Amino acid sequence: MKSILAGSAIVGAALIVSSLIGSGPVLFKSENIIPVTGGAVKLGNIYDEHKVVSVKMIFDDNVSNQEFLEQANADDYKTAYKNKLTELANLVNQGRKEAEKTTAESLTLTKPAKLEITTAVRYRSEYQPVFTLALGTKTVDLPVGTQLYAKSIESVDAFLKEQKPQFDSALYLKK
Repeated sequence: MKSILAGSAIVGAALIVSSLIGSGPVLFKSENIIPVTGGAVKLGNIYDEHKVVSVKMIFDDNVSNQEFLEQANADDYKTAYKNKLTELANLVNQGRKEAEKTTAESLTLTKPAKLEITTAVRYRSEYQPVFTLALGTKTVDLPVGTQLYAKSIESVDAFLKEQKPQFDSALYLKK
């Protein structure tokens, strides 16, 4: 008699728990696990996430490479990029006459280079204080005489548009 009573209590408790899970009051914690090469990263609760872009200029000599942006906000990177080019233009303008000075928009390449664009999502979460998930990298060839600002903005905008599906699948808070 005791075994029948204990068995029915267990079955009854199981039915109650399963009905609560099915109806929604009992929630399981979302772990937000991201698969990466060589394993997975467990984020837990995500507090903050940002789409970021990095832009780097690579020359054949690998000596005069220039990092223009490092994990800048992908939605408003243009101001930071223009500020960086303005700094570069100011360096070029040192010692030049006023009529010969250049601006950020008119900087042109005197030797060929490659523009390396990298997109990523940066998370701040429960288990990973800061984690950056790289989404993609693209290299654009820039021949001599290329107007740096216009071509760079065009290339970065095109790559960000191309990467929109990857961004959408990597963002948890904005879904």
